[in-house]
Amino acid sequence: MATTPFYRELNFASDKSAPGAFEFPFVTCVSSGEPLHLKPHKVQLHDLRKEDQRPSLDVEGFTWQTVPFEGLNGEEGWEERYMQETCEWLKKHAGAKDCKAINYQIRRRAADGLSHQEANYAQDSDQVLSKQPVPAVHVDINRERARVRCLTPYEEDPLAVKAERVAIINVWRPLHGPVMDAPLAVCDARTFDPKDMTHTTDKYGGGYFIKHNANMKWMYIRDQMPDEILVFRQFDSTLIPTAGDAACVAHTAFIDEERKNLGVPRQSIELRCALVY
Repeated sequence: MATTPFYRELNFASDKSAPGAFEFPFVTCVSSGEPLHLKPHKVQLHDLRKEDQRPSLDVEGFTWQTVPFEGLNGEEGWEERYMQETCEWLKKHAGAKDCKAINYQIRRRAADGLSHQEANYAQDSDQVLSKQPVPAVHVDINRERARVRCLTPYEEDPLAVKAERVAIINVWRPLHGPVMDAPLAVCDARTFDPKDMTHTTDKYGGGYFIKHNANMKWMYIRDQMPDEILVFRQFDSTLIPTAGDAACVAHTAFIDEERKNLGVPRQSIELRCALVY
């Protein structure tokens, strides 16, 4: 029996004059100097559990894997051990010479019944950009600063600084499961047009928010569990986005309006890793 296609609204960068556009007040468009505006578009989301073939970092720009971790969200200091073990796993999985953590971020969705917009926009910038799930299609870092940011953990390693290939890869994992209210969606990098990237800046630096394009293929893991990770590329020095290479993966949280009050509100950890090949 064929399954019913799953559609939900994702928020994309938009002209402020577009019907339905609203201001995302803590992010600025570099070209205009004005606040970023977003507009929701309903898109089909494909459940990775139902895909015939598992995606890869080299082809789609992302993958999902089962990688258990003992002590997740546990005793004090678990984050440091998590970073070390995850970097060791990622180094082997990606075939890199070395992998070091750049930083990590823990997000815990507001659990007081607020609406999608109230829970994610009507707060101070620290809450919106670093504490709550970010419900807007984006790429974390722009190419102008990506290599420097990637090599920051390798400042005392002259061989790494001269490496021909470096990359930034994110690893996203729930702290509790299953995730029902606010999953993470990722875009198949082969369906991503670099012309849709809007260069932006905020208190953490420069990145990109992405305009809607009907050609994009969006995927997520339904009911993702804490032993399941989404791994996706944010930068690769050897890939050229204007040539269509899978240099970065657009991603976003989205609110599943039918299940947003079910289960434990989303709690997650995202780890940004610097890889040297």
